[in-house]
Amino acid sequence: MSKIHNISSYQPTASDVFFFDNNVWMYLFCPIANYQKEKQQKYSSFFKSICSVKSCIWINALVLSEFCNAWLRLEFDHWKKKSENIGKNNYKRDFVQSGDYQDTVLAIKSVIPSILKNTERSSDNFNSIDCNHVFSEFGNSDFNDSYYLTLAHTNKWKIVTDDTDFLKSNLFDVEIITANNKNF
Repeated sequence: MSKIHNISSYQPTASDVFFFDNNVWMYLFCPIANYQKEKQQKYSSFFKSICSVKSCIWINALVLSEFCNAWLRLEFDHWKKKSENIGKNNYKRDFVQSGDYQDTVLAIKSVIPSILKNTERSSDNFNSIDCNHVFSEFGNSDFNDSYYLTLAHTNKWKIVTDDTDFLKSNLFDVEIITANNKNF
């Protein structure tokens, strides 16, 4: 079983190497207002301490894709609840054609450079990944989380996440740092 660290008590060092799950990037950079404000503060404080000790945070295209898509879907959920959009439930036909979609895309584009400035881009070397390892975790977690566990194990990364899927089995004993108090 993996070692799970409470984010409030974990002190990052310069030698630590991290991978942030999308939900952490959402807490840090997506305008989610007062949604779980305490967690936002904990992840933000942790991010600042990582930056201050100059620990490495790896990122890849898949997590950036998740970030963009999650933010757009969140905005779509808010958009379709507006009175003028009642009955407009088709993401591609209705929302993608709207000005709100374009505004959200611009907001995301303005945030991505800040994420990239504080991370190192990682190639996932998919051609060398043993998919049997990915599939051994898939089912306990979604495919992306299973893939991230495989990458973290291979690269000796610590995963920072709020997602309990990473804890269901984690056959690779990847270290997890979280503010999700359901894990302690």
